Amino acid sequence: MAQPKMAMIGMAVMGRNFAQNFASKGFDIAMFNRTTSRTVEAYEACKHEPYADKLHPVLGDINDLVKTVGADGTYLVMVQAGAGTQACIDQLKPLLQKGAIIVDCANSYWPDTIKRHEEFLGTGIDFFGAGVSGGEEGAKLGPSIMPGGPSRAVYNKRLRKPLEAVAAKAPSDGKPCVTFIGKHGAGHFVKMVHNGIEYGDMQLIAEAYDVMSGALGMKAQEIGDVLAKWNTGILNSFLIEITAEVMHQKDSSGRANLVDRILDEAKMKGTGTWTMMDSLRLDSGVEPLPTIYAAVESRAISAKKAERVEMSKIIKLGKRKYKGDRKKLLNDLEKALYLAKIASYAQGIDLMRSAASEYGFGGLDIGSIASIWRAGCIIRAGFLDDITSSYKENPKLISLMAAPVFQQAIQKNFGSMERVCAAANASRVPFMAFDSSRNYILQSVNARLPANVTQGQRDFFGAHTYRKIDAKGNTILHEKGKLKGQPVTFHTNWMLDGRPETIED
Repeated sequence: MAQPKMAMIGMAVMGRNFAQNFASKGFDIAMFNRTTSRTVEAYEACKHEPYADKLHPVLGDINDLVKTVGADGTYLVMVQAGAGTQACIDQLKPLLQKGAIIVDCANSYWPDTIKRHEEFLGTGIDFFGAGVSGGEEGAKLGPSIMPGGPSRAVYNKRLRKPLEAVAAKAPSDGKPCVTFIGKHGAGHFVKMVHNGIEYGDMQLIAEAYDVMSGALGMKAQEIGDVLAKWNTGILNSFLIEITAEVMHQKDSSGRANLVDRILDEAKMKGTGTWTMMDSLRLDSGVEPLPTIYAAVESRAISAKKAERVEMSKIIKLGKRKYKGDRKKLLNDLEKALYLAKIASYAQGIDLMRSAASEYGFGGLDIGSIASIWRAGCIIRAGFLDDITSSYKENPKLISLMAAPVFQQAIQKNFGSMERVCAAANASRVPFMAFDSSRNYILQSVNARLPANVTQGQRDFFGAHTYRKIDAKGNTILHEKGKLKGQPVTFHTNWMLDGRPETIED
């Protein structure tokens, strides 16, 4: 029996499925869990598979694992993020030597990945943080994988071949959905943003359901039919597909629709919140993510079920039935959901680009990232082919919305978004993510916003100063003798007679 040079640590469903994926592609891999019974259980479940001879269960402690794989082997860690991952790494580190690779495949927070990367500098042991998306099925059949680490050279030499073998393959061209993302925490950062976009996407679909259910009075089966039809067009995606299935599913009694029996409290594991937090604390300035914020906030409000029930008795603002043309509204809703998705992806991409520069990720190739999201991951969607090609054609796009295919879609279908938002508001259907997406688009393409009022207010109560424009709308620059090309900063002395204006250098 061949000696494995690779190990999968963590035999919960994700770890065992990922190990089977590697084995099915011809790679010998050790299976290990700190609880031996879990390793036995994982192996017993697949020992009759045709690739079982490639699976090597290690029934001992971490020392036995390293003796099996080697001190210079590759160790994939798929245990609970946080303390569990750190404990595993701390146990491994003193047992390994130069040439070894540790790959953290958990949903780790990217600053933790940077710290771990720094701990291994100078040891000869290379540490990678890899975002893995696709859930249990993806782990076994092919996920989207987002690895970040010390260098592309190490990735190409040691990880590229096995990861490309097990990754999902894009349906349009068969390319593996994995690429080296960037340095240290880049992989986990991109996976975090992926999850933030996922939050936005899910909330938008949920709000579309709410319009169909609350405003149009449609039943789950009929909504499922609409979603299934949408999945054959511009909204073709994994999330639309599975939501249609959720709508069509009967509960255990067989008499009611499952979705109508599910408690309306959405849970969170943290990645959407992390995305929000990181967008707010960039040194270069806040990166707006209104669609993702709305999704996180909507989940948070949903968790206040008891309070909502009580408040519904105190303030009666029930939903109203829509009295317009239902067919036209459904047609508008499909187009509006597409535009809202564009806005959500645009926000995530802008955050990735800002962070890449600030945190030294080494530059993120947005086209390549979009390419590896085309299959395997939760946000896989047909229009990712358009995102991929748009950034391949112009890597310096000012915004995803500026790509010709998307600017045309927005120009053509923005009226649909306006009508849908108006219908939802008139029907008293909460529409936070859609409204946020619509306003994000409007603000992003508006040459002048009312921030001049905000800045005037800030100068009045806090002497925070302001800049000015000339009669043609150009920023006023320093006069002769001052720093050329630098804007002039002004302050109005609001408390003095005549309120004189001064230049603040």
